[in-house]
Formats: sequence, structure tokens, C-alpha cells
Amino acid sequence: MKYFIAFILVVISYFPGNSQEKKFTIRTGAGYYADMMAWYDGPVIWLEGGYKFNTGFYLNGRVSVASVDWTMSEGVFAGYRTMAVRQMADLTFSRPIKLKGNNFLEPGMGFKLKRENNFYPDVSFQDINGEVYLYTKYSQIFYEIGFNIYLDYYYQFSSNFYLGLRTDTNIIWAVGFEGLTISPLFGFRF
Repeated sequence: MKYFIAFILVVISYFPGNSQEKKFTIRTGAGYYADMMAWYDGPVIWLEGGYKFNTGFYLNGRVSVASVDWTMSEGVFAGYRTMAVRQMADLTFSRPIKLKGNNFLEPGMGFKLKRENNFYPDVSFQDINGEVYLYTKYSQIFYEIGFNIYLDYYYQFSSNFYLGLRTDTNIIWAVGFEGLTISPLFGFRF
């Protein structure tokens, strides 16, 4: 615990106290999420915080949750609807590009860790030496890593509040392009 407290004190002392420049940003949004491999879709909600370095780049941390649902095509439950819940954590770098007035584009990219919980109810029978065994399966949890690419467009008001749109996709290791997010963006710099 004492190392954790020492670490926090070092991090806090590193940040300049009198700087007038806005170094921190918080963004959030809720919108549309699509699985680009199978075109299942559903809602997504996300929250992101970032710190601006002297180079003008932001280091951002984001958490998001999406759910997708579809109709199963095989097995005992063919024709029934099921779903998957995707919990994602991203570490990204971005840099705002001023267009005209208070309009900005902010491209970014980084790394993604995804935890997916698929709900696949299924029943199977297996005959072993004349004995029939019933196997049931309901859910499957797995993790994937990959990259994230996004583009934000926003208008920044004089109060440091900004409003815009986010488009986001991810490239999962050994799978390729997988998720697509389109969402309104609400943020604040301080």
C-alpha cells in the first residue's frame, strides 16, 4: 500500500499545477455497434479519459460495453434469439487537428483487450458404451487482443465542452476487422 501511495504522489507532483492549458479530457457516448464479421448489431456505451502531453498528443484510456443479438441457425435451439456481451478496454493515442473555427478532427489508434461472453444454449446427447449422456452448454467466455482505430469530429464551445461524432473500428488479432461503433460524442477539457 505504501508503494501505491508513493506512486500516486509522484504522479500528482509530475503534473504542472499552474498551467493554464487544458491537459485533461473526458468523453463519453452511447450509440450503435455492429459485428462486421456477421453483421449482428446492438447498442454500445463508452467512457474515455485522456491526458495531453507537451507534444500535443493525448494518451487515452477507454472502457466500453456492447451487446449484440442474433437468431441461432443450428442445434436444438435453432430459430431462437441469443446475444453476446462485449466488454472492451482500450489504450489509445490521439491528436486533435483544428479545421476551421472551433471544429476539430481527432484521429486516434491504440490497443484493445476484449472480453466476450457468448450465450449459446445447446443440448447434445452422446452414447458411450450403451449409456446415453446429456450435455448442456449455456455460455462461453473468451478474451481477444487487437488494435483500435477511430476518428472523432467535434465542435468545441468556449466553455471547453465539446459535442460531436465518433466512428471507431477494431482489428482483432488473427480475425481482422471486427467491430464498428458509430456514436455521438460528448466531452469536456479541464
